[in-house]
Amino acid sequence: MPHWSVTGDAFVGQRHSIRRYLVCAMQGHFPVLARGPDDTLAVVFRTGAPHYGLSGTLATAWSADGRAWTDPIEAAPRWDDIRNPAFGIDASGRWILAYWKASVHAFAATPDGERRWRLPAPDAIRDAADLFLVTSDDRGRTWSTPTPYTSPRLGFVSPYGRITLAPDGALILAAYGAPRGAAAGQFDAVVLRSRDGGATWDERAVASGASELAVCWLDDHRDVGAVRLASSATALVRSDDGGDTWSAPVAITEPGEHPGDLCRLASGRLLFTFGRRRRPLGCGALISDDLGATWRRDREAILAGDGIGNDVGYPSTVQRADGTIVTALYFARGSAASEPAEGWGEVSCQALHYREDLFGA
Repeated sequence: MPHWSVTGDAFVGQRHSIRRYLVCAMQGHFPVLARGPDDTLAVVFRTGAPHYGLSGTLATAWSADGRAWTDPIEAAPRWDDIRNPAFGIDASGRWILAYWKASVHAFAATPDGERRWRLPAPDAIRDAADLFLVTSDDRGRTWSTPTPYTSPRLGFVSPYGRITLAPDGALILAAYGAPRGAAAGQFDAVVLRSRDGGATWDERAVASGASELAVCWLDDHRDVGAVRLASSATALVRSDDGGDTWSAPVAITEPGEHPGDLCRLASGRLLFTFGRRRRPLGCGALISDDLGATWRRDREAILAGDGIGNDVGYPSTVQRADGTIVTALYFARGSAASEPAEGWGEVSCQALHYREDLFGA
């Protein structure tokens, strides 16, 4: 597999150079990156339409080294606005993908007969499943029959982020949506747990008035999450009982710095990467020596700051066996690599490669 890369700038007190690799061009919104048990990387992202559109769906690609990526393979049919992925790889190497089928609730016909995107009003939501889960044993070439999920709390429910494995082997899936009977525009974040490979789920509330939750396990009973607030800042939430109950959100970014992802590094430190929709536009990062109790503000990094327009970000971060940290993110209106000489296009998904020493000791 060939690969293409450019060098971009990260800023941590002084300028550092890190490598970027093209995952895909002319597509790639909302990537979710996962690492398999054999150290391969796989990513899922939006294709076929921009943010909204019935022709949109999701595609996957994989890489043995995070540099050269396979051609995208679409994971679901078009014309249902398949979107908002959550993605993970279990201990056997099986790919697990959850998505929101927006056509179920968000494309009611207008008086002129057209089906156009609009956020579903709570009183218009039908009791129909719109979150589906599929699996693949052949790296995305084929997928299982979709398994639906209906939330007891939320009228419509969208997955988000990386699907993780709890210490007891259960699948952990974060999601958000409109609470049943709530005012229009309100979102709540929840976490789902499955002990039977995704056939059935139990659900726990995490945060009210919040969305886009990313969960990271710390040990057998403790986990931490990064959740997007209505203010467009990102906050931290914690659980000390395996995800049954959660603390109140505590903001750790400014408005316009969202959403976030959390990665527990091999050193024991906690890495927080987040989208920057305020200049410089791209991706920021913070490191914590105490599992998120405090953050090294003196070592805050701008991993990417060359976005053209604020439709950018949604970073997803993993660490490979050799210590390399890989962050996937998207640019929807161009970046430095969109110049004609590079030809990555206005819309692209890119993989940033760097190491923990970027943040100091």
